[in-house]
Amino acid sequence: MTVASPTRVLVIGNRGMLGQDLEDHLMARGFRAIGVDKGELDITQASSLEQLQKNAFGSFDWIVNCAAYTAVDQAESEIMPATRLNGVAPGLLAFIAKTMGTKLIHLSTDFVFDGAAEHPYHEESLTHPLSSYGRTKRMGEENVQKENPDAIILRTSWLYGPNGKSFPRTMIEAWLVGKSLKVVNDQTGCPTSTHDLSRVIGDVIAADLPGGVYHATGPEVMTWHSFATLATHEAASRLGVAAPVIEPCLTQDWPTPAPRPKYSVLDNSKLQSAGIAPMRPVVESLQEFINHLALEWNGK
Repeated sequence: MTVASPTRVLVIGNRGMLGQDLEDHLMARGFRAIGVDKGELDITQASSLEQLQKNAFGSFDWIVNCAAYTAVDQAESEIMPATRLNGVAPGLLAFIAKTMGTKLIHLSTDFVFDGAAEHPYHEESLTHPLSSYGRTKRMGEENVQKENPDAIILRTSWLYGPNGKSFPRTMIEAWLVGKSLKVVNDQTGCPTSTHDLSRVIGDVIAADLPGGVYHATGPEVMTWHSFATLATHEAASRLGVAAPVIEPCLTQDWPTPAPRPKYSVLDNSKLQSAGIAPMRPVVESLQEFINHLALEWNGK
C-alpha cells in the first residue's frame, strides 16, 4: 500500500507575526512546512525568485506569502519600498508559482476598502483604499490575479498574536507600566488571531479550495476602543487586579499619517460556504494570547 506523502508548504515571511504561527501550526498538523524570511528569500529580488524557481528551497505543493510591508503610517513616506514588497513582488511570485505548478495563497488586508460602507464587505465589493499601504496591497491583489488566476487571496484584518507587535500587546503593556490609555471608538472592524488564521489557512490547503478572493477574519465586530477594553480586562482578570479605564476618542482627535477606514468589517460567508469553520470568539483567542504574554512576564 502506498502512503501519501505530507503536503509540502513553503511559508514566506516566517519570522513575522503570522508567519511564525503558521509554520508552527502546519508542522503540528502534519504538513511538511518550511519557512523562509527575507534573509533567505527576498521576493523583491529577481535573483531570489530565480532560486525559488530552480527549487533551491525544495519543491512544494503550496506557497503561502506572509511577507508584507506592514508599517501603515511609514508607507506614506516610503512608497517605493511598500510598492515593491506589497504591490510588485506578489505578482512576480504568482507567475513563478504558476510556472512551477505550485498553488499560492497570498495574504491581503481590509485596507483595500475605504470604510464608507454600512454593511460587511464581500469579496466582490468595490475596492477604494485610502492610504499608500492600502493602495500597494490592492496592487498586489491585482497583480496576483493577473499572473495567476488560480491563486487564492485571503483578506484579513486587525491581526494580533504572541509573536511581535500587535494592538492588544501595546495596550496591555502600556497599561502595565502605568500609562493612561486613550483609544478611538469610531473605527470598526474584526480582530483576528494569528493562531486562528493559521488554522483557517491550514484548512484551505487541506480542502484544496479553488482560486479566488476569500475573506478570513475573526467573527466579532467591534471598535478599537472595545477591543482595547476587552484585552486589558482579560489581562487584569489573569493578573487578579483591577482593570483600567480607557478613554474613548474620535479619529480626528488621534490623527495619523495614513488614513484608516472607519468601517472595515469583512463578510466571511464565502469561506464558510466552502466548508471552512469560523474562527473562535475573540474572548477565547484573547485568553490564549494573554496566556502567552504571561509566560513572557514570568520569564522576566
